[in-house]
Amino acid sequence: MKRLFLPFLALAWGSSPAWGQGVEALWARACAQCHGEKALGVRPYPGLQGAAPLFATPEGRRYLVLATLYGKKGEAGLMPGFAQLKDEELAALLNHLKALLGAKGEAFTPEEVRRGRGLNLTPDQVKRP
Repeated sequence: MKRLFLPFLALAWGSSPAWGQGVEALWARACAQCHGEKALGVRPYPGLQGAAPLFATPEGRRYLVLATLYGKKGEAGLMPGFAQLKDEELAALLNHLKALLGAKGEAFTPEEVRRGRGLNLTPDQVKRP
């Protein structure tokens, strides 16, 4: 049990200040300003309930990673990308959103986020499947 618990603690209490405060603090700083504390949206920015099915498909998961890394252009304007965050932080944010939405699908991993890096996409190039 200790072998599983200690790596979890290392991830949950990593070294960056935002991460050390937990995923809720990171969500509040990076996402909630536009999407709300519960992902229901803050006018004029959209709620994210429609994203729930994306967590269950490979194409949808890739899109969610790319949208968080590079941003996306939407009806309410431009969502910024968050490539400055660590892979662990972005995976935690996506997993937090998944929990908020009650979406089905596997948990995101830092490796899954890492595979989306280095593509140098613009928000216009990030398209929903």
